[in-house]
Amino acid sequence: MLTLAWANTHVFIRNGLEGKEDLHIHCKSKDDDLGPHVLRINQTFKITFEPNYFFGTLFFCSFQWGNDHFLYYDVYNQGKDYYKCEHECTWYVLKNGLCRYEFQVRK
Repeated sequence: MLTLAWANTHVFIRNGLEGKEDLHIHCKSKDDDLGPHVLRINQTFKITFEPNYFFGTLFFCSFQWGNDHFLYYDVYNQGKDYYKCEHECTWYVLKNGLCRYEFQVRK
């Protein structure tokens, strides 16, 4: 009997805003609404899931801080992110937008 098992993937979103601004996020996938959350400075929100065998996993979030900053972003799109952050993706929300940390393997 052949069993295919996928390891869990973790997406971390960290509030790296200056000035101690709160970050309001609301993350969803096609199947799950993770609800609204407020991250204080340096707090992290974690999404854990098992990727789809057919490369269809997508998580997207809305981000809002201050009076005029509001954006949507795909924090995990399996088709493009699976090989870049197979088991873990870390996003930092900064004043000028989102930045993803990509671990580099030393050669």
